[in-house]
Amino acid sequence: MCAHGGKPGVTPNMLDKMYLRVAKITTFVRGRILTNATGFFYLHDDFLYLVTSRHVVISEAVQHRPDRLQVSLHSSATNLEARNELSVPLYVDGVPQWYQHRSCSAADVVAVSVNDPHVLSDLCVTAFGPDDILGKDESLPLGQVALILGFPLGFHDTLHNLPIVRSAIIASSFAHPFKGESYFLTDARLHRGMSGSPVIVQQPGQPGADGHRELAWRLLGVHSSSLDVSDRDPVQDERLDLNTAWYASLIPEMIS
Repeated sequence: MCAHGGKPGVTPNMLDKMYLRVAKITTFVRGRILTNATGFFYLHDDFLYLVTSRHVVISEAVQHRPDRLQVSLHSSATNLEARNELSVPLYVDGVPQWYQHRSCSAADVVAVSVNDPHVLSDLCVTAFGPDDILGKDESLPLGQVALILGFPLGFHDTLHNLPIVRSAIIASSFAHPFKGESYFLTDARLHRGMSGSPVIVQQPGQPGADGHRELAWRLLGVHSSSLDVSDRDPVQDERLDLNTAWYASLIPEMIS
């Protein structure tokens, strides 16, 4: 949904709505900026969540403990340059405001509750839903090309507040969780700031009344971090350029 106003120009109607599902995250503690990251919106039973990597909201290993997230969202249906800042508290009365997986404690994914009731009505936000998720028991062809939207090193179209789109290849068998963990691998050159990015592919959707199947975006996973090997010689060997992405099917399991 979008509020109207602002000057004519490039409008969200001329934009793939996928751009409006992704947001740049800035983490804060007591008003001080800590890090940048990426997140995307997910709607479940009419409740809105901001999905990102767990290490964005808390990382005990490096004592990263922000108290709120800030996301910059479009506020006009007629002007992509108009925006509002949304502050998302991570704690209310000391209680964490995010969901994480109960049985898969290693999963680097959280869904942060967005409790502001005006976000969907007043801002240009679209969200993934349960039907958009490709289950980890479904197969993808060998060498499947995917897209990963985010904010590498915080870089993006600052005028129109839009993320960067990176191309990737699914580098492990999607139907077989890598080494038995709830993630798969992507082959892509990614950077810090992309943590929490959605990994998506386009597939034929449900057939319409005429039997025609329009292409639809499917959510595969949540990009977490780059992957390296402990015995790599930094002089002789380049980095693998492989990354971990946690299955998106974890998201409804967390929230349920």
